[in-house]
Amino acid sequence: MKKRLGGLIRILISVGILAYLFHSIFQKEAANYFVAHQKDPDALSWVERARIVWHVGPLSLWDALQKVQPLWLVWAVICAGIPGYLGIIRWQWILQVQGLEVRFSRLFSIAFIGLFFNAFMLGSMGGDVVKAWYVAHETHHKKAESVATVAVDRLIGMLVLFIIALVMMGLYYKRSFEDPKLLGFAVATLAVVLGTVAITILGLWRGFTDRFPRVRAWLVRLPRYDMLRRVVEAYRAYASHPVVLTKTVLISFAIHFFSMLSIWCVGRGLGISSAKFVDYFLYLPIINTVTALPITISGFGLREGMYMKMFSQVNVAEPVALVMSLLGYLANLFWSIVGAAFYLTHRKELPPAEVLAKEE
Repeated sequence: MKKRLGGLIRILISVGILAYLFHSIFQKEAANYFVAHQKDPDALSWVERARIVWHVGPLSLWDALQKVQPLWLVWAVICAGIPGYLGIIRWQWILQVQGLEVRFSRLFSIAFIGLFFNAFMLGSMGGDVVKAWYVAHETHHKKAESVATVAVDRLIGMLVLFIIALVMMGLYYKRSFEDPKLLGFAVATLAVVLGTVAITILGLWRGFTDRFPRVRAWLVRLPRYDMLRRVVEAYRAYASHPVVLTKTVLISFAIHFFSMLSIWCVGRGLGISSAKFVDYFLYLPIINTVTALPITISGFGLREGMYMKMFSQVNVAEPVALVMSLLGYLANLFWSIVGAAFYLTHRKELPPAEVLAKEE
């Protein structure tokens, strides 16, 4: 009941934020219309004002959408798909540290199923829960270790995103911290970064709970404590594999590059000339960091609001920024729809009967 209520609240938050953003754009476009046509909105009835607002507002979004050049949108979809493929390679390296050998074709299927669920689950990490469930069934003899690989895979990707965000914010600190409109987002990004780094250090710190007996006593009482302990131990194993960590970090930079390049292609397709290449790589890491939090469904509303706020600093009109965000989401949604096909056709694979007998 609590989970359903929490999900419903997040859906309402997503819808509420989107409704507010659309209303804000429609009101501004209608205000411009009244000025251009020398009309006094107070002299009109509320029915007439509403008619103009809901005619002029959607028309501005439609005008922005009509500017899209299809070829750039195709390139955006291609770039959005490359991170998925590279992410599977990274995950396979992470699995091998745990001695888990899963065929690339099976990982490909599971990863795209995760993309499918990411399209409508909380934040941008909801699909990871599904991936963990599927890979645990693939490697049933090491379920805890399998779950740990999904967590490590996501953690490495997030930490690299944080590095990109911090480097860009450091290089352009005046734009990030001196602009009141961006200051809140910059501070939120730093808070997420510091929190994740702290959790990472504590997770790798052996004997941490021994220093705090009450913490250990509380952990022991948790349901499925043994599974949790095995997950933590599997997570700590990566500290002794620097080569694998180096490779996964490097490929993560490529993953984020192509992900952001996809949005740049959308911007080019919309004919945005005021935003330079570097602007995308300054704003998008901050946007992606904040929208990764499970606040709204698939980051809806929160993501669009940040696009409008940040890209307005480089003279991108709000309707255009909103359309850019939605088209970027659609480019990823294409691959999520591909994931739906894998979800419908994926079948669990069990090891031979003699292997099961030995494990029992």
